[in-house]
Amino acid sequence: MFTLQKVQNLKWDNAEHTSFSCDVKYAEFNEVHPTSVADGDQHIHIQELWAKGNAGEYGAIAEYEQPSWYVDPNQEQPSTQGSQDL
Repeated sequence: MFTLQKVQNLKWDNAEHTSFSCDVKYAEFNEVHPTSVADGDQHIHIQELWAKGNAGEYGAIAEYEQPSWYVDPNQEQPSTQGSQDL
């Protein structure tokens, strides 16, 4: 198991709030590690991050923001029909 020293920059990975990302400093490493956290993970340190993160022990979890490049698969897309004039 890893020892958590510092956890910051929590942000939901999706609108459903089933996982979040954060930056974690573990005692066993010199550098900060970007970490993805989800309920039900088998690793003890991730389970601890999930429980404490949701309880607000590391501060508020920033709301999910849909990327600007995201294309909704259900949205009608423009047609290219007839757009190629010779």
